[in-house]
Amino acid sequence: RSQRPSEAILGALRELGGPGGSRSVSLPEALALLGSRGFTPDQVGAALAEYEGLDVLQVNPSRTRVTFV
Repeated sequence: RSQRPSEAILGALRELGGPGGSRSVSLPEALALLGSRGFTPDQVGAALAEYEGLDVLQVNPSRTRVTFV
């Protein structure tokens, strides 16, 4: 089945965390990677909001880091 964009974005963020599954990734770095994979800023923002609401991840107030809960 096809993944929803938010699922694919979450997968890419986890991938960016590396093999050990880093608990935190740089948001600017993530945005660059996701943009190169064809995701729009609106899709990324919606995915971050969705997964923040589900307590899967948190974005810091200055919007520079994404941390997995």
